[in-house]
Amino acid sequence: MAPPPLPTPLDVLRARHRIGEAASRTPLVGSLALAQASGADEVRLKLEHLQPTGSFKVRGAESRVASIAASGKDGRLVTASSGNHGIAVARHGLAVTILVGGSVSPAKLAHLRELETDRCTVEIFGRDTDDTEPEARRRHELGAAVFVSPYNDPEVVAGQGTVGLEILEDWPDVDTVLVPVGGGGLISGIGLWVKAVSPNVRLIGVQPEASFPMHAFLVTASARRVPIGPTLADGVAGNIERGSITLRLARRLVDEVVLVDEEAIAAAMRWAWNGPRHRLEGSGALGIAALLTGRLGNIAGHRVAVVLSGGNVDEATFEAALTGSMGA
Repeated sequence: MAPPPLPTPLDVLRARHRIGEAASRTPLVGSLALAQASGADEVRLKLEHLQPTGSFKVRGAESRVASIAASGKDGRLVTASSGNHGIAVARHGLAVTILVGGSVSPAKLAHLRELETDRCTVEIFGRDTDDTEPEARRRHELGAAVFVSPYNDPEVVAGQGTVGLEILEDWPDVDTVLVPVGGGGLISGIGLWVKAVSPNVRLIGVQPEASFPMHAFLVTASARRVPIGPTLADGVAGNIERGSITLRLARRLVDEVVLVDEEAIAAAMRWAWNGPRHRLEGSGALGIAALLTGRLGNIAGHRVAVVLSGGNVDEATFEAALTGSMGA
């Protein structure tokens, strides 16, 4: 089977039209404190945790599902999710089965359960996305449902790219963009737009040390699976589907992926809450963690945009991060 075509910057514009008002245009706000702490000339935070679903995932999900709905095709959808993508797909109202692993965040599972109807079913399958993605793909190939991938889909990637479009519209002088990375849909989409409009902007991904498949791919050029450990950044945990378009896009568009440990992620969550009062899940705090730990090196004079990708965190995990009592 031929791989799907790679999306283009024009597809990002088309996705913006498809998404319409289903996703918010989130603020890009300055953080003098983070600029001073990191040595950057200026830092601005892209507040994607303020989306109506609590994460950026609404953009890609709406782009893909709206396209399916417009095609007039009947039938059930199936998707695999660590939580946020499933929440975004469920709210569209089409018939869908959402597969989540047993390690899903309690807060995200509770949110998904609230969205269950006679048309929307949440099914726990296996442990994590390394189990749910192949199962969702299997059901698609059997003709039982149409798979809505959380990242390996041109229309999903294009939808996530609207984050980059908004960043450059609001801040044309940005020279570095920091992006949390899981399957790579967000950073690939942002890169499509940013590198086309402003090719000298550095696009840097951030992953937890406990789950680093994109970092490993860019360093070794091998898409072999890596071991996945427990992490506060559950929203980006898991390996990347073999042959994913995001691997091809990342190789072309991403300048670097840096890694942060669990202590740094917890510290970033604390910083976000104790200072600007942003309640972030671990995935959403990855860019802050990279800045606070100096993972970008000397960034004096740089203008850095940081994508805060999500805020769907359960109370126990959030409190543990705030008190520094994380066991992970």
